[in-house]
Amino acid sequence: MITGSIARRYAKALVAIGEEKDAMLGLVREVQRVAEVWDGSDILRQASTSPLLPQWERRKVLSSVVERLGVSAVCKNFVNLLFDRGKLGELPAISREVGNLSDLKENRLRVEVAAPVALSEDVLMRLRAGLARRTGKTVVVTERRDPELLGGVVATVGGVMYDGSLRTSLRQLKESMLGRAR
Repeated sequence: MITGSIARRYAKALVAIGEEKDAMLGLVREVQRVAEVWDGSDILRQASTSPLLPQWERRKVLSSVVERLGVSAVCKNFVNLLFDRGKLGELPAISREVGNLSDLKENRLRVEVAAPVALSEDVLMRLRAGLARRTGKTVVVTERRDPELLGGVVATVGGVMYDGSLRTSLRQLKESMLGRAR
């Protein structure tokens, strides 16, 4: 089975439980936190998946990490289910899908904006307001610095990149001039 469909199936089930318990946002954050720790720790991944350790030891390692994160019983049970089914490696993909489903249900649009320098709050506010008017969604902007951009911005909205950088404008101008010179 394709990894994305597995992640989507588990994410849908988890979101349904979160809605049923009226704790979707908290559950989304918990799963994302566990996934970040999982994804960021080679030692944790090895200790909880290594066939060299007995299953009870692997579960103990994973349980202690989840316990330290202080997540809810629902999140603990979910992580244990993934462990039992040998699907812990899907945790980062499930986390992304849970976030996507949560955004969809909450009518949110996530936008990443890359710029060579920090954008002013006024610019960010106008960007949010403009996108909110066009889409009818609550817009969440994540700003990223990219010193390799000469000027302008590159925005990623719903997986689509809009390149308004000076570098791209100069490249397009060059191509246009060279095309006409031929």
